[in-house]
Amino acid sequence: MALHIDDVGLLILAVGLLVGHAVHKHTKAAAGAASKGGIVGAIAAAAAVITALFLLFGGGGSTSAGPDSRPAGHALASHQVSAVRSA
Repeated sequence: MALHIDDVGLLILAVGLLVGHAVHKHTKAAAGAASKGGIVGAIAAAAAVITALFLLFGGGGSTSAGPDSRPAGHALASHQVSAVRSA
């Protein structure tokens, strides 16, 4: 089974991962040789960048809820009201 990821979503994920990697390398170099780097800060930075870009660019989602999105077998409210009035 293959999962299709939209191009915009893939680009957003890649940018977030690159920012997280850069933050990790920067905190590792700034803290000294004995430090492992700020992994929590790197993950937080990557998550913030991914969230911000997803909100700005919409994540590539193109589906919209329309009249066809209701479950099958449910009549519209206007049909139910008109059926009551005509009886």
